[in-house]
Amino acid sequence: MAKLIKLTPHYTHAKWQEKIRRIRNNKYKLKMLVIEKILANPKVSSKELQNMFIISKATLFAWVAQYNEGGLEGLKQDGRVSNKISGNKKASDEVYEALGKEIDEKQEQVWTLEKMQTFIKEKFDIEPTIQAIHYRIKNTHSYKSSRPYPSKADRNKLGQFKKTQ
Repeated sequence: MAKLIKLTPHYTHAKWQEKIRRIRNNKYKLKMLVIEKILANPKVSSKELQNMFIISKATLFAWVAQYNEGGLEGLKQDGRVSNKISGNKKASDEVYEALGKEIDEKQEQVWTLEKMQTFIKEKFDIEPTIQAIHYRIKNTHSYKSSRPYPSKADRNKLGQFKKTQ
């Protein structure tokens, strides 16, 4: 048996039908009709709803989450709720500027992508992927070796050092 879709009781079925009749923006009407079907029959399966409205499972549950969070106003939100639920935050330019500054200041430390990720997590409470860090620092710091070069370093001196060691 399929798992029941749980809705926060913002509105009764009759009240929700009245809201659907009054809304003029068709952008939200499909979302509202999906919620209306769940209110009319709380035992309806997600598969039935997906087939009936030709939507994906992710879309269905994103709309349910939007409704549960804010009722009609929640459905009017653009974008997905999933980023909010998972807590995934995108790192801004200032995060990578601080990382570059830290690398430049602590040149004696071996900086791996994992250490950079740890630095960002500890300082900004954001956990970007290693690929995101690689992409954002590739123009200013080395990403091929385990030790990025500082953006202000003299590469000739670094090359000579590598040859003598």
